[in-house]
Amino acid sequence: MLSSQVVAVLPDEPVATMMAPVEVMLQEGIQVFSLPAGDLERLIALRTVFGARGSFGVHGPVDPGSVDDLIAAGIEFALPLGPGAAVLAALREAGVPAAPDALTPTEIRAVWAAGADAVQVVPADIGSATYGPALAELVPGVPCLPRGGVGSYALRKWISAGAPAACLDEILVGDACTDAALPALRERCRSVLAVIADERA
Repeated sequence: MLSSQVVAVLPDEPVATMMAPVEVMLQEGIQVFSLPAGDLERLIALRTVFGARGSFGVHGPVDPGSVDDLIAAGIEFALPLGPGAAVLAALREAGVPAAPDALTPTEIRAVWAAGADAVQVVPADIGSATYGPALAELVPGVPCLPRGGVGSYALRKWISAGAPAACLDEILVGDACTDAALPALRERCRSVLAVIADERA
């Protein structure tokens, strides 16, 4: 996940509506996808079809009672919201990288100290586009993944500040799962990857 540059955060929509958008994103070079944690069958279906070409994880609240099922289903990473110690311990024991949520420097330090593999900064758009560079100075050495409302300019700032990847939801996926606007999705994929390539050149 940390070397993927982009994590496509997929919406809570039926699996049938996700097939074409995921295929388009794979064709355009987006290879890492996060699904809402609450639907195990959807996760299994997408991994069955696309697992040889992409990586799949989960985001959102992860219930301690379901974490073992998610691990058994083959999740490759987790972006859990407010995970308890039991969830993080289970993920760590299974070798599944976890990037819990945090926002302020104090919260980020606490999550990192608790043994997270990275920290998803949510919502990343609550501050200005310079929040990423500021965090690079305030929490040096902590891999921070912006998530939520990260437009092109902010994405450029986060990547230039050292963010290993960005978790992109509506900015990337948009409404491709509900209106099948696949040409527009292709353009968004190309635009996002061009920004990252430019900053890392």
